[in-house]
Amino acid sequence: MNNSPPYPDAPSQRSRWIRSLRKETTRPDQTSQPAILLETEPDQNGDPIQTGTIFLINRECPWTCVMCDLWQHTTVKPLPIGHVPRQIEQAIAQLKSRTVEPIRHIKLYNSGSFFDVGAIPLEDYASIAGLLDEFDRVIVECHPKLIGAHTLKFASMLPSKLEIAMGLETASDDILQRLNKRFTLSDYEHACTLLNEHSIDHRAFVMIQPPFVHPKQTQELCLKSVQTAFECGAVCVAIIPTRITTGAMEALRQSGDLHPLTLKQVESCFDAALDLRLGRVWLDLWDLEHLQTCPTCFEHRKNRFETMNATQSILPKTTCTTCQPG
Repeated sequence: MNNSPPYPDAPSQRSRWIRSLRKETTRPDQTSQPAILLETEPDQNGDPIQTGTIFLINRECPWTCVMCDLWQHTTVKPLPIGHVPRQIEQAIAQLKSRTVEPIRHIKLYNSGSFFDVGAIPLEDYASIAGLLDEFDRVIVECHPKLIGAHTLKFASMLPSKLEIAMGLETASDDILQRLNKRFTLSDYEHACTLLNEHSIDHRAFVMIQPPFVHPKQTQELCLKSVQTAFECGAVCVAIIPTRITTGAMEALRQSGDLHPLTLKQVESCFDAALDLRLGRVWLDLWDLEHLQTCPTCFEHRKNRFETMNATQSILPKTTCTTCQPG
């Protein structure tokens, strides 16, 4: 039984409701070290590019999205000027120590918005840009409504190509509003137009079956969202299986507003998104194990996804006599 109050209609009340359901956790502080990750992504020519990701530590995003669990990796208060450049410098050194291959692309992901001046102070832009001159491409995350003058200022300082990763999530104003995203499709399109006009690349994140979406609508809405991102000029799209990782998401599951996702739905959405042939589409494989129902074929299915991410081609589906007899 769901004992939490009903999901509120007003954004400010939603934010309080979402925060009230957060579990206690130990959050990072000035002494914490950012996590790092090495991965390979195909570039626009299909060539594999080694990419380093730095998960910067700074203040929580000013928005409170219902599905977001990234707040756990943010500080309660903003960090002082100079702290983020030090994180980047140390993290780059650690990334280099883990590989002999050149790292050509670098992602600065920060559990919020890079152009939130409470997270990345304007005074740090020059120092950050100076640390990135060896990379061909710099990718940062940002909320669509924070794309503007600060974005253009940072881009002008970079010797490399800037790319912005934005969470479109879904091409539905109604669902965006209910997710507490605090932007509209018009806001997203305006941000993309500004970036396109200044030759700044952007990628989109799209959720597979977010809350308030019926399973019968899942694939259609996912494809519509992918198509919207590419129509707005995205260079690539990452589709992300919706996960129940917060108290708010669990409450929505119990109330029937969130339908748990299946691996079959993920397969169908990824296959169909690639089949659009509009651009590079990746399936986010982080924590895919939470969708595992058959130990016999799960690793084969995950390997199929990994190969499809790398090759951008649709492979034959995995057959399994255990979960798909006959």
